Amino acid sequence: MDRVSFVRLCNLLKTLGGLTNSKYITVQEKVAIFFSILVHHTKNRFVTFQFKRSGQTVSKYFHSVLHSILKLCSLFLVQPQPIPVDSVDPRWQKFEGCLGALDGTYIEVQV
Repeated sequence: MDRVSFVRLCNLLKTLGGLTNSKYITVQEKVAIFFSILVHHTKNRFVTFQFKRSGQTVSKYFHSVLHSILKLCSLFLVQPQPIPVDSVDPRWQKFEGCLGALDGTYIEVQV
């Protein structure tokens, strides 16, 4: 992730996600801790050493960033629309009433 994308994400989390600077840690450092854990699959103990923070602080701010990102899921994720019954497209006729059948969603079928 480049710097511009990182700053934009931090600004989104501030304005729409409700994430704020605390007394001793900024939003940018909170998001950096969050991505360090997710991207590198690091343990809490390693992140505490890397960012010079306590384990409780790392855990607390990881969860606060996670909650802020979950608030933004409606902004980033598109809700699928059901297929209309009166659709004339021939590829939809066999999948009447199925949500997500032809948009890449896997549906388990037994024939």
